[in-house]
Amino acid sequence: MSIRAELEAALARAEADWRRANEGLIKAQADLLKANAGWDKIVTERRKADTDRRRPGSVWDNMFPDRRVAGVDRRISDAELMALSRAVESRDKAYAGRSKAEADWAAAEAWLNAAAIARDQAIAALEALNQTPGA
Repeated sequence: MSIRAELEAALARAEADWRRANEGLIKAQADLLKANAGWDKIVTERRKADTDRRRPGSVWDNMFPDRRVAGVDRRISDAELMALSRAVESRDKAYAGRSKAEADWAAAEAWLNAAAIARDQAIAALEALNQTPGA
């Protein structure tokens, strides 16, 4: 096989790798956007929690139980604990998904950069061969 054929084959492989890396980066960017949207939704829901003092029935309107009365239950109810647990779990899942999407995007970007370097080297080698006399 001649040098020109080998360089053209290497260029074709580098172009194909670059296209796959570019598609991977586009997919990683879409996943990152989706994860960021999920995180923003969680953060927005957290900010709209029961801290609004003007809303009736919010946390600020509740009376504190009198400690001097023996039958008063001052513990947090099971329903409130489960709601808090679900909120913490959804925040954790959204944060983990966002972190994974960011890591995948960084890996895809590194793969695209490596593929671009290999493609540029193959193009430069083929152009150098084309410029040599008698090739």
